[in-house]
Amino acid sequence: MALEFNKLVDQLHKMGRMIQELDFDVSDRLQIAIQRLYAADDLNAIHERIDMVRRPDVSGYRGAAPLDAPHHERICDTFSPPSAPPGATILAVDGSQIYPNERWRVPYFLTNVGLFVYFHGQEHTPIQATLPKLTYHPDRVRDKNKRVLTNRTIDALRTTREIEELGKAAWELREQARPLVALYDNHLLFWANEDVTGHTELMRKYHGSLVHLHDSRSILAGYVDNPTRSRLVIRLLHLMSLSEEEVRSSELGAGDLEGLSDVDLFNAVLAPGERSALMVQNSPRNLAYKKRGENYEIAFFYIKVTSGYQNAIARIDLPMWVARDTQAVDDLHALLLMQCAMQGRNPYPYVLTRADELAVVSSKDKAKLEEMIRLEWRLNQPDMDPLVFSAKGFGKQIARSNKRLHEI
Repeated sequence: MALEFNKLVDQLHKMGRMIQELDFDVSDRLQIAIQRLYAADDLNAIHERIDMVRRPDVSGYRGAAPLDAPHHERICDTFSPPSAPPGATILAVDGSQIYPNERWRVPYFLTNVGLFVYFHGQEHTPIQATLPKLTYHPDRVRDKNKRVLTNRTIDALRTTREIEELGKAAWELREQARPLVALYDNHLLFWANEDVTGHTELMRKYHGSLVHLHDSRSILAGYVDNPTRSRLVIRLLHLMSLSEEEVRSSELGAGDLEGLSDVDLFNAVLAPGERSALMVQNSPRNLAYKKRGENYEIAFFYIKVTSGYQNAIARIDLPMWVARDTQAVDDLHALLLMQCAMQGRNPYPYVLTRADELAVVSSKDKAKLEEMIRLEWRLNQPDMDPLVFSAKGFGKQIARSNKRLHEI
């Protein structure tokens, strides 16, 4: 039976009245944030405040911080588009997955990685590849308690595969035109929590892939599209407005700038094509990355990309081996702008769009894979159905299937 929308009309009207009463105007807070940003021109003062919140008696600050000297940039500065290199090799990966289903007698899952290589300024045909991996052995599909792996675990496995394949491709192409840019469609500060099966091994593999990318001298970058939940710089601006006494006793969140995001701030501050200053996220996870090696702490900047018709704010994550290389940052800045201008009205990197197209596993693909698995079952276990029978599931299938009308 279809949803009875007529029974929702009164509820929707109430929702509309609530929306009318809500205050969506953040212009007053935005002006305060802009004033504080432009006033934050003393790097020594900012470093002193960051040192204060890193002391054992002060905790809870999860905001931005400048890079260490001599690589730090004033957080109030903006940077114009640099000249693009005449040639470059740009790699991109993205991933997709099919989660395991316990109804299968032999549960399985699939991860698929799409790889796309674009040769900027060169007369080379792009390289594209799909890298599907079907996992079905019980030891790899179930945890130590014999439970099927959770979706969070599959997501972490897919993330690890993506960065591994990016590292392999970068190493194979390390002799191609420089700079070698490796784009990843997400933040780089990956963390597998203890609820993820094999989290320690996954983190080891992820960090190993970062080392592989570093050894290939890649300009690695994580592209975070529309980072509306990021408030790292907003928290820094609130921190700088507090007295030392308040730092020790106050909540180190957004304070009087609550409701603002970094996207709000940099949408107002950056002109099309400009980037913000380089900064790092102050957090225990980023500290753990730094302890593995100073080259692997994750920095970031914001950039206003444009297609010529439409603008967008993106956050770019980059490891410290890239952040400390001024030429590498300039090359990345310029190439991202060129990539985002290649798709008509959509300001998004062309290589990431193509990688996503290669990676996606559609519902038709899933159905075809299931059909192929059923065929293998018929060949090897002809007397057994691969799916455990479920009366509830069968009833849903009958109720939701297309119905055939018969005339009398």
